[in-house]
Amino acid sequence: MFWTAVLVITQALNVGPAGRYPSIGAALAAARPGDTILVAAGVYRERVVIEVPVVLIGEGRPVIEGEGKGTVVEMRAPSVISGFEIRGSGRLLDQEDAGVLVLADSCLISDNVLEDVLFGIYLKDSDGSRVTGNRVAGKDRPLGMRGDGIRLWNSNAALVEGNVVRRTRDVVVYFSHGLVFRNNLVTDGRYGLHYMYSSDNLFERNEFARNDVAAFIMYSSDITLRANVFAQATGHSGFGIGLKDADRIEVAGNLIVQNRVGLYLDNSPSARDAENTVRDNIFAYNDAAVVLQPAVRQNEFSGNAFISNVRDVSVSGGGTALANRWVGNRWEDAAQWDADGDGELDLPYRIDRLSDDLFARHPDLRLFEFSPAAATLDALGRFFPLLEPQPIVVDLTPKPLGERPELLELGSSVPFEPPRSSSGGAPLAAALWLTLAGISLWGVWRWPL
Repeated sequence: MFWTAVLVITQALNVGPAGRYPSIGAALAAARPGDTILVAAGVYRERVVIEVPVVLIGEGRPVIEGEGKGTVVEMRAPSVISGFEIRGSGRLLDQEDAGVLVLADSCLISDNVLEDVLFGIYLKDSDGSRVTGNRVAGKDRPLGMRGDGIRLWNSNAALVEGNVVRRTRDVVVYFSHGLVFRNNLVTDGRYGLHYMYSSDNLFERNEFARNDVAAFIMYSSDITLRANVFAQATGHSGFGIGLKDADRIEVAGNLIVQNRVGLYLDNSPSARDAENTVRDNIFAYNDAAVVLQPAVRQNEFSGNAFISNVRDVSVSGGGTALANRWVGNRWEDAAQWDADGDGELDLPYRIDRLSDDLFARHPDLRLFEFSPAAATLDALGRFFPLLEPQPIVVDLTPKPLGERPELLELGSSVPFEPPRSSSGGAPLAAALWLTLAGISLWGVWRWPL
């Protein structure tokens, strides 16, 4: 038997004024698989296409300048790019002009700064790639005309970790499974996370802040959202987390703060045998902490703390959330009595405010939702049992709230504003009018002519 030994010799190719190659493209043309290309500091006005497996390293943060045309760097072979400033992509959304376009498996994009790019880092049909420690800032364009900061399309088993994405459109995950998305910061965009048709993915210790929507997950299953911050989503939708047709979702240990809606549920779960779990989260200073569509069921809410939200739970269009399980949550306005010291409050907690029912059935009246009239209606419901609506939520084993957490100590890098006032500033005349109108509307609804 004869054995053939193959010796693979790799080399380092130097690019720059003192190197052998004047451009990155020239070095790539000479490179063999496994070579390392070292690029000295400077500005390289070229579009780079990597077609052989190489390691491309920037020394002193060299700039690859695309001069406003097309995609700046294309990775067509398993390779590494690290240590560069990449800037000046084209502006064509239909061409998906990008800072870095990855078209191969097992690539590493690490420690790069991308600025003035339409799409930032785009993984397309790329399995097993890693995107770590990059900073991405989009072009100065209207929000809907920007590209996505990080985009994964049909790219499985990727690691996206330690990146900062600012002023782009979305971070997108479509048709991509087995991901780990960890320790990323996404701010000042449209969707912090725009997610569809993907499963078996972990999102951990990320922060999505000051986006129109922090995270929206659709038509997907088996996802864990753990120890993240979803903050200050105050756009027209303004969801901290939105779930639509999403099954077997675990939302655990997150800080969900200062959103228009903290958690929104629409047909989630959608499968008859699926359940979602929402546990040990802090919902604080949201206009509405949890909003459900009337048919939503099979979600378990346990161990969550509801702090200084204008409304803790609301059902769109009326109805209740009783088809979901509420157990052991901490409610700021619950009577904090635990006489036997067993760690459970002595009275069940109910949400059955008259104004919740009224606003759900008559959305046009939400203009007055934060006015003194809403509080007046709730008081009437308590003093006149005949007016008492059906409860929206019943938690049979509520827990004491305990010490209010200091939100700034929970890991967020985005400062929180003081809680909004719930008075709404409505004039007394409007408050009195709404009180009378509300009682009248309720009476017509309860006893139709």
